[in-house]
Amino acid sequence: MDDADARFIELINKAYAYFGSFLHYGMDIRPRVTWASVANNEFIAEWLVTDDCISPETGCIDEGWLATVTDNTTAMLIGSIQPAAKSVSTSISIQGLSPIRPGTTIEIFCKLSSPHTKQPHATAVFRDKADRALVYAVGSHTKFFKTGLVDTQPKM
Repeated sequence: MDDADARFIELINKAYAYFGSFLHYGMDIRPRVTWASVANNEFIAEWLVTDDCISPETGCIDEGWLATVTDNTTAMLIGSIQPAAKSVSTSISIQGLSPIRPGTTIEIFCKLSSPHTKQPHATAVFRDKADRALVYAVGSHTKFFKTGLVDTQPKM
């Protein structure tokens, strides 16, 4: 990891610390970024799954929780390509794929797939930290950069 990657990790984690709006039904959601590659437009964040994250009906990660985390993590990545620009989400989708037990540490692998467009797109793969082949969910997020939007995104 080079200096740019370490600085990116620091900036994202600081942005999470400064803003109190990362909530899902009152649960504060601030994954901790542990690895990044600025050159490849990707990072990994970690989160310890609790009972609150699990849907009692399915035993999978709650879809609302997934949408909130997908939005929050990928917005940090998308926002980093044009820090001064304002954007709005045009699409957020999620898929819960596998049951998960509370107490499991997951990695959220975020990757920006189209950094040079007006509608950048990023994905979030929720996988087991101990067994990266075990994927619990996948999220997708597209934003639209446009002048004149109200500023609501965290600044890094």
